[in-house]
Amino acid sequence: MKLLMNTSPFRLEQGYELGFGPSVFDTMAEVILAFRAPWQDILFSYTNWDREFDPHRENLIKDSVHFFHADMIYDPNQTICLRVKEILLHHYAPGSDLRANEALMDQMLARFREVPLDELDDELLRKIGTAVHEMNSFYMLEDRDEATQTFVKNRLVETTSSTWLYPFERPVNLKNQLWYRANTKEEILQSFELTSWMFACVIVNRNARVEDYCYLLDYTEEHGDEHDGMVLYMSAKWPELFKDDVLPKLQILLGDKLEIIK
Repeated sequence: MKLLMNTSPFRLEQGYELGFGPSVFDTMAEVILAFRAPWQDILFSYTNWDREFDPHRENLIKDSVHFFHADMIYDPNQTICLRVKEILLHHYAPGSDLRANEALMDQMLARFREVPLDELDDELLRKIGTAVHEMNSFYMLEDRDEATQTFVKNRLVETTSSTWLYPFERPVNLKNQLWYRANTKEEILQSFELTSWMFACVIVNRNARVEDYCYLLDYTEEHGDEHDGMVLYMSAKWPELFKDDVLPKLQILLGDKLEIIK
């Protein structure tokens, strides 16, 4: 595991040494807390996306119909299946009563999955792919379950639509970002579980705006020739303070696994 301090922002290249997914939750929560002083807040970002401007929308629609056809879509309440059955009935038997044709719709769905995709009608596939994608994707906080919405809304500090903190280009389909407070380890772990463990957060002095952050942390996965795996980008407003205050905590937390490159 390497901490590159000769780059801006700093990079903590973890690979998969700490694990992947839930196995890293506890350690990453401790890493985040190492940046926070008692008078500061940790504000996590929840991004709302504009569905219509998603540059990957067409590919996602194609993927959705492919995965549904292969019965690989998580659908515990069968709501997606029911919607697809309705589309199939309207396509093959327009004007039919849904309630009177449940057995027929079951047969249509079974037949749909038996026939190769390239033998099915393109318009039908697009309708099904669009429906599955829209029902199985999260663009807005409102698309999430009630527990996630409540968690974010109860901790909401600031909503930004024009502020963009990252070094890469702002995505065209970004609607706004919700910044919510999670200062304790328990709250951070809950945030990972409810929203995403590939997170972005800022450490700010209490009541400061997000753009006036002391630290910006961005946790992501990268694949390349020089590095493969998880990376934590760390932007520090005062790099010397990071070296004096945060770095010793990270060294204790990560121990001999950590190699520092200056």
